[in-house]
Amino acid sequence: MLKQTLFPIWSLLFGIAILTMASALQNSLIGIRASIESFNTSATGLIMSAYYLGFIIGSLLVPNWIKNVGHIRVFAAVASLASITILMQSVIVNPWFWMLMRMCTGLCYAALFIVTESWLNDIATNKTRGRLFSIYIIELWASQTLGQVLLNLASPSGYGLFILSSVLISLALVPLLLVRTPSPTISIPEKLNIMGLIKTAPLGVTGVTIAGVTSGALLGLGALYAKTSGMNVGQISLFIGASYVGGMLLQWPIGRLSDRQDRRVTILWVAIVGAIAAFIVPLGSTLNSQVVMMIGMFFIGAFTFPMYSLASSHINDQLRPEQILSASSGIILLNGVGGMTGPLLAAIFMDWVRLDALFWFVAAMNLSVALVALYRINYQPAMNIEEQGDQIPVALTVSSVATAEMLAEADSSSNHEEKSHEVEIKL
Repeated sequence: MLKQTLFPIWSLLFGIAILTMASALQNSLIGIRASIESFNTSATGLIMSAYYLGFIIGSLLVPNWIKNVGHIRVFAAVASLASITILMQSVIVNPWFWMLMRMCTGLCYAALFIVTESWLNDIATNKTRGRLFSIYIIELWASQTLGQVLLNLASPSGYGLFILSSVLISLALVPLLLVRTPSPTISIPEKLNIMGLIKTAPLGVTGVTIAGVTSGALLGLGALYAKTSGMNVGQISLFIGASYVGGMLLQWPIGRLSDRQDRRVTILWVAIVGAIAAFIVPLGSTLNSQVVMMIGMFFIGAFTFPMYSLASSHINDQLRPEQILSASSGIILLNGVGGMTGPLLAAIFMDWVRLDALFWFVAAMNLSVALVALYRINYQPAMNIEEQGDQIPVALTVSSVATAEMLAEADSSSNHEEKSHEVEIKL
């Protein structure tokens, strides 16, 4: 049955992979080029934060656009705009202009993920959704890793990589427009009571927010850190790619472990190990060993990037079926806010202290999650393992409102048979 589901959407999955590859290329390219153009660290942090601001705005606006004109038209329009924005950054090299363009890029990618993920959910059934999204998540991680390799194809100081990113986005548009699948429909999400979500799952809210902060800081400023440390483009691609590989390889085992014990305990030790791992890169810098620095990035990715999916799963463990939709929208917004503030806060910290402070900042953020987890473990009795839903693997990039909506609708159609079916994106 899964093969029958995958065959009609091979072009859709191909398009998603190309889009993700272009996004990963842009993230590192902008950081490196900002260093080449002598933008200060705070300006680079603002530029990277602007992407997440655009993503948040897009998550709020795009569902209504789709309702008015349909998935295909929205996808074609925003893909074209995303292709233009990255090209414009190669023409006008100014931090304020780049900030505006990155915000537009974030809005475009919000729309692209809303269209593609809701399309996947429309095609999937309750019997195939878990495996389908497992393939989707692995594909995203692999594409982000490959995006780092593309940095080696041209010099970041020229136009080539900007043009390549634009071409990739345009290429992704072609197969998705040719998919012969009825365009899915989604409804505008209901308003979320953020305070209610905080009261329901304070550890989960802390986790998804801090996950955005750490991911935004690492991916937004990691390339700048590597460039300033003296790495060339090839070494930078390996440096950032190591974090993606770490996150991809340990996402599954950490998630499965969290299904077999109190999920808060998994969050606790993952946060602690992630904080310790953050000191490996500065140690490698002190030892002047790029191998140690790349090993450090592998372990940072392995024990920092899975936090979002762990925290999201913990939140969903606490929810009633009718709360899924609004909570999912809130999770996305909180993670987006974290992703927007992370690069900015880390950049300020780096300016005030020193370059290695990026990783001290990541360590501090992970420790803050560990402290909240320790408090909640002592304060709140453990949930029965049978009552926990399955782990929800989530892509490194902020997910879309459409995914939450379609999953919630799928749950309603299955009459809420069991808690683990509240969100079917599971391994």
